[in-house]
Amino acid sequence: MRRLYTHRGGDGNPIMKFNYTKFQGRFLPIISIRLKGKEWVEFGAFVDSGAGYSIFQAEMAEILGLRLENGTESYVTVGDGSQIKVYIHRVKVRIAGQEFDATIGFSRHLGIGFNIIGRLDIFDRFRVCFDESERVVEFHPKSR
Repeated sequence: MRRLYTHRGGDGNPIMKFNYTKFQGRFLPIISIRLKGKEWVEFGAFVDSGAGYSIFQAEMAEILGLRLENGTESYVTVGDGSQIKVYIHRVKVRIAGQEFDATIGFSRHLGIGFNIIGRLDIFDRFRVCFDESERVVEFHPKSR
């Protein structure tokens, strides 16, 4: 998960560019994100513009020192149409040079092999641009 600091946009904010990561023989927009529990921990996560909110594997909650079941129980429909149980927590995140609180779901049933960065609380802070031919995803901070 290599991050590239490219240049500053017209508003002076850095545009963060991440190279895609090779996963099971394919290049995917899996980037580095930090979550704060007892301390900051870096995880890899797939940037998914089709996901309503971010979902991480349950083990990540344990690493952060969160009690999984203390979150709000909810159900999310996944790609195959089935539903999985998630526990929603508010977690401080650090991504593309920005730090803020975000809604993160944790699930024991996320069976795709990676965490997911979804739209809620993330995409409203950045203009996210995918470039498949260059295998990069860019995060352009929005003015707040």
